[in-house]
Parts: sequence; structure tokens; C-alpha cells
Amino acid sequence: MNLQIMRDKRGKQPEIPFGYEALLTDAQRHAVDSTRNFGWTLTFIRRPLFLEPTVVMCDADKGECWQVLDDGKLVPFNNLRGDRGATH
Repeated sequence: MNLQIMRDKRGKQPEIPFGYEALLTDAQRHAVDSTRNFGWTLTFIRRPLFLEPTVVMCDADKGECWQVLDDGKLVPFNNLRGDRGATH
């Protein structure tokens, strides 16, 4: 999917909002902090209306992205708005 289309859907919202920590559970905050120690970056937080946020970290060295679940567990993330198989 085209990055411009993704930006259009997000509107003027930033990929990572100011004060994003308030959107995360304690376990998610811990996982984000821990994975940063390995060089991973918080890539974006999806904030769909009426749903829990989707927190995504990426390991640039390996080109892999992971979703940080509410309990702090990491699962592979490869779905960018319906683009199956695409990675961020």
C-alpha cells in the first residue's frame, strides 16, 4: 500500500502521539523500553476508534516488525492496513 494513502487515513495524527505512554499498559511500556535497549524503535501506534491501540516496534537490522500486546508479549506484525505480507 502506498505510504501517502496510509498518511491520508491517519489525517494529521502523528505516527507516535505526544504522551503516547498514557495509551500503553504497564507491560507494554516495559516491553517498549526493553526492546529499545536492543536497537528497536517504536514505529507507530494505531489508534482506531473504540478499539485498543496497536503498538508496533521494528528491528531495523533484521527488517522485522512486532506488535506489542497488552500483556507485553511480542508477536510478528506484517499487516499494514490489509497489505498481507508487507512489512513496515
